[in-house]
Amino acid sequence: MTDIIDFITSRYKIVLASSSPRRYEIMHDTMGFSKVELMTPQFEENLDKETYADKPEQYAVATSLHKAHDIVAQLQHENQKSTEPRIVVCADTIVIGPNNTIYEKPGTPEKQLKDLVYFCFGTDEPVRVVTAVTLVKWNGKHEGYSLHQFHETSKVHFDREIPEAVVEAYVESKDGLQVAGGFKVQGASGVLISSIEGDFFNIVGLPLNKTFKAILEQAS
Repeated sequence: MTDIIDFITSRYKIVLASSSPRRYEIMHDTMGFSKVELMTPQFEENLDKETYADKPEQYAVATSLHKAHDIVAQLQHENQKSTEPRIVVCADTIVIGPNNTIYEKPGTPEKQLKDLVYFCFGTDEPVRVVTAVTLVKWNGKHEGYSLHQFHETSKVHFDREIPEAVVEAYVESKDGLQVAGGFKVQGASGVLISSIEGDFFNIVGLPLNKTFKAILEQAS
């Protein structure tokens, strides 16, 4: 595995355009990229959700693309300083309810509790977690760039038999307020979940298999 990582990093600097500690851990600790540069996209993530009512996964796809365009603008501005080739990973994760409602960061404990009670007791269906990724392949000052997009969907089945007091206690812990859907599958809210379908890491914030393969393909 080290040889593959060395092959990629000998050609491109690996950049994560996110402030998410979980995405950084997936790229640094799990994938094995020892040096991951961080950038912060300035896109406000304020697209009109009603536009995507019939295709909610495209909301995440469009948001990740807007983040990528912002990163390209930043790199173009930096052109005078650095021409080093880079592969930049931009991502957006959303939770989609059975009614196609998009759930992002709840922001308040009241909203978080309402959402989690619905996930656990208000529906028999799983929620879908969609992470959309846009890779920016930045080839340097005179070589331009290209974009590569994909998305991954995983399903999360919440436990209808868990006591509601457990849901309330989780919300009182103040965990999960700043993540899509108000829960972290890798954290304490895992006790609310009976099973998952698909890529676990996708629920955490970045599809492991698809992202690594895409980086390798773009670097080759």
